[in-house]
Amino acid sequence: MATSTSNVTVKNVSRKPSKSGRVNMRLTLGDLFGSGTRALTRYTGTLLTVFVVQSLVAMAVMFATAVVLSQAFAHLPVFDEAVDGDLVSLALCVRFAKANLLACTGIVLSAMLLWQLASWFLVGGLNGVLAQRPEGRSATARCFGATGTATYLAYARLAVCSVPGWLLVLFVFATCTNAVSSRLEYALTVADLMMPLAVAILPALALTHVLWTVTDYARVELTLRHDSHDPSLIATYLRSLLFVLRRPLTLAHSAFGWFGFIAITIGYVYLAAGHPMFGAEGAVTLFVIRSGVALARWAIRFAVLAGQVDLGGSRPLPPRRVDVKAKPKLT
Repeated sequence: MATSTSNVTVKNVSRKPSKSGRVNMRLTLGDLFGSGTRALTRYTGTLLTVFVVQSLVAMAVMFATAVVLSQAFAHLPVFDEAVDGDLVSLALCVRFAKANLLACTGIVLSAMLLWQLASWFLVGGLNGVLAQRPEGRSATARCFGATGTATYLAYARLAVCSVPGWLLVLFVFATCTNAVSSRLEYALTVADLMMPLAVAILPALALTHVLWTVTDYARVELTLRHDSHDPSLIATYLRSLLFVLRRPLTLAHSAFGWFGFIAITIGYVYLAAGHPMFGAEGAVTLFVIRSGVALARWAIRFAVLAGQVDLGGSRPLPPRRVDVKAKPKLT
């Protein structure tokens, strides 16, 4: 299946390969946006299916957390005051129910771990669908499941390969924070606080963006060619790192996705500010609005994945795998 994935993707993306095997076609940012728009209209069902899975996990966490908190705060009016923003009431609630809050923390961390394990399958399936472009629901479901299963362990090992990069992010963040810690401590106004915060956060944030983009293109590489060329994971990660550093288009494309994510979040916070929703009707309305915001965020991520698959298909091919068969010994 992966061999056909590679053939289909290269045929759709490339035009006239040179004698060295490199692709002469150069995609632009507009082409990547167009790929995302076409993917959203063509595979809306796949988008909604993955979103439903996300929603079910989130609802399960919310229900489990509500059950744990209700055992401690169901008959305490001070909890209502804490939810309304009373800091003293919030401190009393935290002191009163440490065990319940620790249980909620364990539930959330377990859900995050579960979602991380599931995301390798889901992203692998999405990359396979976006690469092969199957027709019909049955073919899309088969392609999704087959590609997600075939690339699952490769994605897991790729996550291990990326650990040194995330350790570097933590080191950069700690170094920058220590460098401006005195200015953060003695800042008197918001203006005095903004510059030290920028120095502390922006370098690590920029490095995080680069590493996320590298991981995305390494996953695309594994999805497209892991059976036909079988590159090693370290080689795949390093090739993707060089590709991202040489093509600023990759970072700009991913950055637009994050800007859309942030814009939707800020718009939601702005519209929700000063509009408290009480009672069952308010709870249902709030759930619907938040679900719509989450769906819009996921649609942006899906569109970015589609552009990355198209751009990743235009990359030079890694060395092809050569199967060496041992010759039988003559007796």
